[in-house]
Amino acid sequence: MSKIFNDLPSGSAEREVGTLGGFTGSIREQAESYTEKRKADVSRVVSDVAEAIRASSADFGSHQHVKAFFDSAADGIQELSEKIDQRTFGEIYGEVEATVRRNPGVTVAAAAFAGFVLFRFLKASKIPPVPRSYAMVPVDVLPTQDV
Repeated sequence: MSKIFNDLPSGSAEREVGTLGGFTGSIREQAESYTEKRKADVSRVVSDVAEAIRASSADFGSHQHVKAFFDSAADGIQELSEKIDQRTFGEIYGEVEATVRRNPGVTVAAAAFAGFVLFRFLKASKIPPVPRSYAMVPVDVLPTQDV
C-alpha cells in the first residue's frame, strides 16, 4: 500500500491522507505536552489551596470539631493534588467522563452551583456606587436661583 502512495503525485488526495496521520499525531503530541505542563500547575494550585485551608484551621484552636473538619478537608484536597500528579491527563479525563455518565444529576447540580458561585464572585468584585445620602457635597458651592 505504501508503494501506491509513493507512486502518486504530491498533490493528490490519497497522498495527503497518508500525511494527515503524521500531522494529527504531531498536534496530539503537542496537546499532550501542553496538558502535562498545565497538570503540574493545577496540582500545585490544588496543593496551595490545601495549605491555605490547613493554615486557616489554626484560627479554630478552641473549637476542635471545626478544626478537625478543616484539617480533614485539607487532607482530602492534598490527596487530590497527589493523584493529579500521579495520573496522566487521559486517565483523569476518563474518570471525569465516567463520573459524569454515572451521575448526570449531580454533575448538573455541581455545574449550577459553580456558576452561581462564579456569578456572586464576579458581582461582588465590582465597586459599589456611593449612595447619594453618603455623597459629599462641596461646602463652598452655593445653589443659584433661576433668573
